[in-house]
Amino acid sequence: MGTVYIGTPESQPANVVFDTGSEYLAVTSALCDDDTSGNFKFKKYDPATTSFVERDQKNKRCKTQAYNMHKSDSQKILSKASSKLTYGSAKLQGFIWEDYTCIQPLKLTSTSAVDMKMQLKANKCALF
Repeated sequence: MGTVYIGTPESQPANVVFDTGSEYLAVTSALCDDDTSGNFKFKKYDPATTSFVERDQKNKRCKTQAYNMHKSDSQKILSKASSKLTYGSAKLQGFIWEDYTCIQPLKLTSTSAVDMKMQLKANKCALF
């Protein structure tokens, strides 16, 4: 487990479990509980009652939203429709985005392409 930093000009921290066998980096986003994103109809598992409950303001699907793509200048949507992915017993559904992901926090101080490239390299960033 560790922390990666996503987006520019100021990166957003996200706690992740590193899985070297996956081609995607899956994190919760600002769309997770957005009722306009198409996934709001799904029920949420409630461990207190050991059953599935309808979601409302107090029964949100996501406890955290690690990534807000609207705060990043470098984000790019790669899928126009929600995609379903399966990793062993885990089933994920959502939109596929691409953005800079860094091992160290990033706060770009220049808009120059050359300076930006140098800062991204210094912070060990890559597009995911």
